[in-house]
Formats: sequence, C-alpha cells, structure tokens
Amino acid sequence: MKCVTRIGLLLVLLVVATPSTVHAQPGSNSVYDDPDGRFSVPVPTNWRAESRSGYVALTDPEGGISVYALALVAESAEQGITAAWALVDPSFSLTVEDITRPPSEPGVEETVDIGYDSGRERFVAANGRLVQGVVYVLLADGPVAAVARRASQLQIIISGFRITAVERVTLTGVAPKPVTAELIARLEAYITETMPRHDVPGAAVAIVQDGRVVYTRGFGVRERHRPEPVTPDTMMMIGSTGKTMTTMMMATLVDEGRLRWDQPVVEILPAFALSDPETTRRVTVQNLVCACTGVPRRDLELLFNANTLTARDIVESLAGFQVFTDFGEAFQYSNQMVGTGGYIAALAGGATYADLYNGYLAQMQARVFDAIGMPNTTFSFEQVRAAPDHATPHGLTLGGDYIPLPLSDEELLRPIAPAGASWSNARDMARYLITELNRGVSQEGRRVVSEQNLGVTWTPQVPVSAETSYGLGWFVDSYKGLRLLHHGGNTLGFTSDLAFLPDAGTGIVVLSNAQGSNVFNEAVRVRLFELLYDQPMEHDAQAVFAQESIRQSLQDAAAGLQDGIDSDAVAPYLGTFTNAELGMITLRLSKGRLTVDAGEFVSELRVFVSRMGRTSYVIFDPPITGLPFDLTTDADGNPIIVLETPTDTYTFRRS
Repeated sequence: MKCVTRIGLLLVLLVVATPSTVHAQPGSNSVYDDPDGRFSVPVPTNWRAESRSGYVALTDPEGGISVYALALVAESAEQGITAAWALVDPSFSLTVEDITRPPSEPGVEETVDIGYDSGRERFVAANGRLVQGVVYVLLADGPVAAVARRASQLQIIISGFRITAVERVTLTGVAPKPVTAELIARLEAYITETMPRHDVPGAAVAIVQDGRVVYTRGFGVRERHRPEPVTPDTMMMIGSTGKTMTTMMMATLVDEGRLRWDQPVVEILPAFALSDPETTRRVTVQNLVCACTGVPRRDLELLFNANTLTARDIVESLAGFQVFTDFGEAFQYSNQMVGTGGYIAALAGGATYADLYNGYLAQMQARVFDAIGMPNTTFSFEQVRAAPDHATPHGLTLGGDYIPLPLSDEELLRPIAPAGASWSNARDMARYLITELNRGVSQEGRRVVSEQNLGVTWTPQVPVSAETSYGLGWFVDSYKGLRLLHHGGNTLGFTSDLAFLPDAGTGIVVLSNAQGSNVFNEAVRVRLFELLYDQPMEHDAQAVFAQESIRQSLQDAAAGLQDGIDSDAVAPYLGTFTNAELGMITLRLSKGRLTVDAGEFVSELRVFVSRMGRTSYVIFDPPITGLPFDLTTDADGNPIIVLETPTDTYTFRRS
C-alpha cells in the first residue's frame, strides 16, 4: 500500500545531443538507447520520448507529466542537478524543500535526491548520480494527481535506467548454498540485530529448500510489554500474501473446467459491471487478478464501510470506480478487483450470489488449506481468538510508537477476504511455499493444482518496474538475474513477506505483528539470499536508509502537531456528517480531545500545521494514522469536512 513521494520518485538517466534509438521491450514498453552507448531507459506504454538539445524528454499520454534525462560533467551530484535544471528550464526557480543522500549502488560514487517546494498540486523532484566525473540526472515535473495515477509507469523509468559504466552482478546459473547451521546463525544474528532498529515486537521466519522445511523460528513477543514469545505456530494475519492463495484456488477451478482464464466475467455474472462498458465486456477471469485493467486502489471505501459491506457489495462497487489508465496500460493495484476475482471463482465453483463470502471460504478451505495441509490457516476470527498462540496486531501512531490494537480492528478486512483477510503461521506458510516450489504438489506428494495453471499465475501480465511485473496475484521479479516470485501483505497491524526462487528450490516467509514493517521483512528475505549466494551485505544500507526516512517523516509530522483544540473553531463541525462514498462520520469534543467516529473505528484528531503554514486535523492513532481532514466551508458558507488524497476528494456534509 504506497504513495509516490517527492524523493521516492527518481533515479537517473542521460543526455543525448544526437538522434535517439527506440526499440520494443516486452510489456509494450520501449527502450530509449543512447547512440553513444552510455545508457538506456524504458519508455512506458503510450509515453513519448523526444530528443531535444542536450537532453531527452519523456511525456505521459495526457501530456501532464514530464521526465527529463541528462548527463552532465560536474564535480558533485548536486551541482549536476543544478546545471540540469538550467538547461531544461532556464527560468526554474523553485526552492529546495528537502534533500537526501541515499546509499549508492556499487559503481556509483554519490547519489542525491531533491524535492522542491512546488505547492499542493504540483510534484517536482530530481535525482543525480555521480559516476566517473559525469552526473546522470533525472528531473520530474507534473500534477500530483497525475503522478499518483501513473506511479508504476514512473517507477519503470526510474528503475530501468541503465548506466553502461556501472556493472551489474548476475547470478544466473549459480546454485545456492545449502542452508547450514552456520548460515542460520548468521541470519539469526541479523534478525535479532535488526528487529529493535525497526521497533518490531515479534516475527516468525520459515525457510524451505529442495522440498523440505529447513528452518522455523519465532523472535520477540506476541504483544508488546507482555512475555509470551512468538513461535513458528503463532498465528498472524498475512494480508495481501493471501492473493497468491486466491489465484491458486482459481487455478484449481480452471483445472476442473469450471471456468477459463480467458472467460469473460459477464458469462459467469451477467450483472458484473465496471464504470466503462467497453472494459466491462473485455474483462476476463484472469483480468480480475492481474492489476492491469486500470481500476485503481480505493481502500478508504473499504475501511469506512466495512461494518456494512458484503461480498456482493464489493463486486457491485466496481461500477462506481473511475478507471485511471487504459486497459493493460499500467499497473493499478485494486483490492476490490481481487476480492471480486475470488468471489467470481466461488460462483463458478457452485456458490450462490446471495452467499458469496461463505462460498469463497468453502472453496479456499477445500482446494487450498485442506489440500496442502494448512490447519492453522483460516479466515475465522473466532478460531483465532480461541487459539492459544496468536499474536496481537500493532499499529503505528503519528508519534512513531507501535501500540497494540484490538482484533476487531482487523475484522474491517473481512469484506475483501480474497484480497487479504486470512490468518496463518510460519509452519503453514512453509508448507504452502513447498507446494509452490513443487509446481503444485504438496509436501506429502498430493497434486493440489496442475503445473500448467499454477504457471499461469506466475506469468507476467503488466510491468510494475523495469525488472518487476505483476502476474496473477504474484510479483514476478528477479534477484541479481535469478527469477524471483514474491508478495507482501499489510493489514492494520501485521506485515508478511513470502518469496521464493523457483529455479533454485528455495523460499522464505517472514511474518510480523507490526503495521507497515515491510522494510524489516524484506531485509530479512534479501539477507538470506545474500548468504545463500555469498554476496556482500549490500541491501542492509538501503534498509537502514529507508527506516531512517520513515522515522524522519514521523518526526516531521510530529513537529507539526499542535497542543490543544480550539473549541470555538471546531464547534460548527461537531456532530454527524455524510459522504456518499465513505458514509457517516461523527466529530466529538470531550475533555479537550477531538475524535472522529466512523462507526468502524474511533480515532483522535489533532491539529497539524504544515511547513507551508496550512492547518488541518489529522488522525493521530491507528488504524488509519495520518489521514488529514480539512474543516472548512462550502460556497454558501456551510460547514463541510474534506478528506483529500492525491487522487480523490471526499466531502462530508451535515447529515
């Protein structure tokens, strides 16, 4: 679950003073080649590349976003960025808002990211990398909403830049080392050192290799400030990692001929509809779980309406979602789409439209959990509460502290069960990993799903970055040239990461009871790979930088928080307000504490003043920390409450 930031947007490219070469690349992207052989850069689907005097300009289909690539002789990355703006736009005069120096990749001497003070509606950022006296610069400028809509295509440009002078390590054809006691000792030392740095209360890790579970262990505690330890049997939510299980279930139905990957959804459910009639007719079963239809992420509608949403509501909600990009054009991650994919599969499996939720659960239980042998993997909160070994979710406050959450907060995810509302533990997830690595055969030798249809779920559907695509519920990636499949999961208080190298017979799962601990979970995964292939410990520097950036962002946010609430200022906004998409909220002021009650959750609102001097009220505590509300008036002077995201504006009016 990620939004584009100024600093996160960039990595570098080049300059051309001579005609360019553009050639085709899988996924309908093209590649812009420097005629002098210094670099190459992807041109995303439907973008344009234009060679100008001293630089190349990439422009999105609507013409709102511009990305400029230059290579300039300079003594430092920052000097190169300054010279690049002077060349591209001699009138450029924005002031620097923030500057960071992330760790450089091997072969790069210095890396600098700069974000500019460009207002709320415009995104302007730069990145420079110094290599052998040349600074490779990438500049980006565009509307915030457009940047958010095309974030994945920008990531293709960023991650796809290749500087010829920088060599890249490839492990293609190299076999991994066996997971020995010595290797495990080094990995455990890394985990125990890294957990406090990321403030993770507890974690569980399992590793499989060559068809066997070779390692399971728990670290830390099930709940902060309590002694019960995490074990390999500790149940935690796995979030979107469950998408991979949903597509496995769908593959078993394809095996039986109950549905086809290329079957139009309207053949199974004639009432199915997206906002665009033409796209509705084109969407197939496969498209529901490929993140390639242009239907965007709309998680707020889920969280604000969870208590009343049904599986049928999830399916029918898609008709009201604006399509952000053309069909097949860009990666757009939608929990409602995957939820619908699971429910449509349940229909094909014999469920009724009136009982899609239980029908889906029954299909998953029989076709995946029971078939593989995963007794502790479930959607049942009742089963979890009765289990002696389950973890407590922990959410992050705006002050940067992890605090325990009630399990009822996690129940907000029930309506999108196929997209990420299941519980599991490290032991069960290891058995699932083995089934994937065995191409559909369980640890006991039972054929769960055909190799052919499991392989379809691994097949790239739409580019996410230069090296990563999305399959059917899987990120199809690489680790230094080795094929890698993975998916992470985030709930309101848990994080998971599941990854495997299919051609090396090795995989790992990392579960934690902390909201948004992806940096930690992925760092453990990559550290294992480094040890398996005798690679230097490179990724940790990136993990440290990412964690420090998160901590700094929280400190900056905390610095903007103001003490106390002006009762007169908030008085017109107390009571109940309604928005068509998000439903009702109620603001209350009691003993100087302002709260927002959405029905599904009650959170404290605090006054926040940005560095630009703009005042808003932000949610301070979990489960939706940091969400901003503006208390303002409409054209007629009536009080309204406005919740604005980079792509959507929700206006609440007095009920």
